[in-house]
Amino acid sequence: MMKEFLERYEKAMNLDNQEYNSYFIECKDRADFLLFDSQIVCEIKEFSSIEIKEKVEKLALKVPISDQNFKRDFYNSINKVLRDANNQIKDSKEVLNYPDALGLVILENLIQSDLSVLSLIDASNRKMLGGLEHIDGVLCLDIVNNFSDSDDKPVRLSQLVIRDTEKSIKLSELLQKLMNDFCDHSDIPFKDGFVIKEGEQIWQTNQNGKYLAYKAKCDLRTPTSEIKLNWKKQLANFLDKWWWVIPFPVILYDWFIR
Repeated sequence: MMKEFLERYEKAMNLDNQEYNSYFIECKDRADFLLFDSQIVCEIKEFSSIEIKEKVEKLALKVPISDQNFKRDFYNSINKVLRDANNQIKDSKEVLNYPDALGLVILENLIQSDLSVLSLIDASNRKMLGGLEHIDGVLCLDIVNNFSDSDDKPVRLSQLVIRDTEKSIKLSELLQKLMNDFCDHSDIPFKDGFVIKEGEQIWQTNQNGKYLAYKAKCDLRTPTSEIKLNWKKQLANFLDKWWWVIPFPVILYDWFIR
């Protein structure tokens, strides 16, 4: 959904256009878009075909296995996508001579029931802690699964995972404009002022290791005071209907990591 929007967005330039073919030679990787007058180099990755059942049942045989090791192995597919995107952004900045451009990856989950935006957020957080030097932020979206807010109303969550740097903060400001334009274009209302206090997700198996279900939840609360940019704090924004949660400045956090 986001990729289709960017293909029509007046502030996005599609790097697949023929005019850029001459730049990407000698095995150079190409990102998807330039955004906001080439201030951002953006790569979009969609997840629709990860074999969740097979992965969980394979890992269930590794008994005992810690939560850390399970997620390290389970997130291999997401981690590979992030590594590839990091290289695509690096090469695109180099061949187009935009060394100071911001690097953005948009991850969009299309898998219903067995994966959620929490998985994308968690994997991005872990990966950014130890690498992805050409990525200043990862925007995680989910168009097929919803959570409940404090009033038990269904919402669909998105969140920007960024570093505590000036470049990442600048990226979050530009993405506020992007998401506002996206909502205006899609006629989607939103409201801000929610904090993600905690997130949990579990892939359940029976005693024989057969996959049963995926369960995820997060504690969404209305803040009682101003949220400032700090690496331990998060700020997100939620719709009052059942569509999107709109990301504003969000700093890389570790509340999934045990």
